[in-house]
Amino acid sequence: MAVIKEKAECCTLLVDELYGQLPARVYATLFQRGKLSVRLISQFSKLSPRQVKNGLCVLQQHNLLFYSVDANSGEAEYSVNHEYAYNLVRTGKILEMVDNSYGPAGRDVMQNLLLLGQTRISDLVAAYQAKINEVNSDDAWLNDKKPELVIKSKAQLNSVLCRLIEAELIDVIHSKTFQSAHEIEKQVHREVMDLYFPNGIKGTKAKVEFEQRVAEGLRKVREESKTLKRKLAQNGGASKRRKLAVGNETNGAPEEEEDLDPALDPRQVIRINYEKCIVELRSRRLVQYVNDTLGETTGYVYGQLLKQLTKNISRCRSDPLMDTLTPEEKVTPSVTTNEILDKVKTSIDLTLGIGKIPSKSISKSAAEKLTPFAPKDKIPFMNQDDSDDDEEDGDYSDSDEEMDTKKENGDASVARMSRPEQLRQHLLLLAEGHPGFVRHCGEDEWTVDFKPLMENLRATELDSIIEQTSGRQGLRLTRILRTKGKLGEQALQSLSLMRKVDLQQKMLEMRLVGFAHTQEVPRDNKADPKKSIFLWYCDTEQAYSSLIAKCYATMVHCLQVLEVRRQKDKDVLSLAKRTNVKGKEKDMMRDESYARFAKFLKDERLLMAEMMRIDDTLALLQDF
Repeated sequence: MAVIKEKAECCTLLVDELYGQLPARVYATLFQRGKLSVRLISQFSKLSPRQVKNGLCVLQQHNLLFYSVDANSGEAEYSVNHEYAYNLVRTGKILEMVDNSYGPAGRDVMQNLLLLGQTRISDLVAAYQAKINEVNSDDAWLNDKKPELVIKSKAQLNSVLCRLIEAELIDVIHSKTFQSAHEIEKQVHREVMDLYFPNGIKGTKAKVEFEQRVAEGLRKVREESKTLKRKLAQNGGASKRRKLAVGNETNGAPEEEEDLDPALDPRQVIRINYEKCIVELRSRRLVQYVNDTLGETTGYVYGQLLKQLTKNISRCRSDPLMDTLTPEEKVTPSVTTNEILDKVKTSIDLTLGIGKIPSKSISKSAAEKLTPFAPKDKIPFMNQDDSDDDEEDGDYSDSDEEMDTKKENGDASVARMSRPEQLRQHLLLLAEGHPGFVRHCGEDEWTVDFKPLMENLRATELDSIIEQTSGRQGLRLTRILRTKGKLGEQALQSLSLMRKVDLQQKMLEMRLVGFAHTQEVPRDNKADPKKSIFLWYCDTEQAYSSLIAKCYATMVHCLQVLEVRRQKDKDVLSLAKRTNVKGKEKDMMRDESYARFAKFLKDERLLMAEMMRIDDTLALLQDF
């Protein structure tokens, strides 16, 4: 798969930042030259074969490479796994998400897996056991400050791993893990041809059957990483095992609950599943958006709904070959009001965030409208037919008012509603509005259509960026072009009601930043530019691509500035790394040196915060 130059530079600098210069040089060579053997990597990178192998070992340990063995030469050929390389920048967000959902113990395990890369379970258990023995040894009691353990026993570690595996945040390494998607597809094609179509594919029916068999084979390969999850499911989920234990009159102590989880196979090799982590990050982003627009209580309800819906969603974007051929996978999952209510804490006051208006001012048919099917794909930014909505908004029938009066006894306050009814009000609030956070798909059933929702949020993000760079006039011109299509300068001037000089200046400014484009239409066969017509238009996909490239370029600039600052202040940083200075920099360093050190830390935090902000935009544009 082709990778743009800016993303290749960003991934290389991230590898250099975390793993050093040697793996980064090997990675840069693979980005530039494509799939290469050790001999060719050594030739192009000017490194010795031993150095190349050391660099490849580091990259392979952290799942940053694909490899395949050439059938003719027998040499292993390596290529980059750029998606895993870029996900290194999201390490902090992933750890924060795990900490909020699974506590400090889950965060500690995920952090060690991120540092170690792919790890055998027995090695991970041995490392934790060594740390536990070190803390519990007699020498540890002689120290004034005894380190506090997050994972205190093997049973606790096993329990945390089971929870993370059931949540699909951790998956298993299998035989095809380090093969690229293209190589796996080619191999499945060959297997299907040899097994089912030895005489070739003849006819449309055979072609459809071939595609179905290939999709089935690819799904089997993808499900191989979920072997541990399936074994745990056979014993019941973690919550089910605890409920059964409570039914058997256990006292519910943490130690006994940890013992309920089955022991994992110590020979299994595990790693972080970034696809599922991105699904959880998308949920957090949506909850934050609801918090900012509708309030924290509604955002909390939305978070509980997303937790129920995303349990069986393994990735944000479905594969066009594997995920659209079976009708069963097209069914959108839904949750009921009672299922959400069971997960909402009793300490949450659901009366907050709900408006108090008279019942006669509400159109019940419009507020509680059922939408059993997902909306059809619509072109973003284009005007839609809102006639149905207008009719529903004006539907204030007497029967609705009578029904509301009987149900709520007039203008009853929200506090008098039952708790399920209060929850329904929050869900109905989420179902209303332009983004469409929730769809009311049945009687007390709710779902989320992620694809149109994310398209709307992407459109909103693009409009926000256009307004920040080109002002309100630029955003207005962009919306006119999206609605009307390609327009000449005179037609655009009459619609925008702007002076010709101001219009030309603004359109040229937008063309330079990639938000507007021109098309030349010659009047005759000579194609004389003086006699040609120039039409202005907006290409949304091209604007997205340009914006993504600029985001990567800005992240590259941040990493380069950070490296320059390190070289400039390397004397102060080397002093701060000394064991007798670390943790006591203000007392041990001179005032001038400490001021330089504090300024470097401040600039480093600012640069990292800028990278996280840019990553939020990139995730929305291309990952969510």
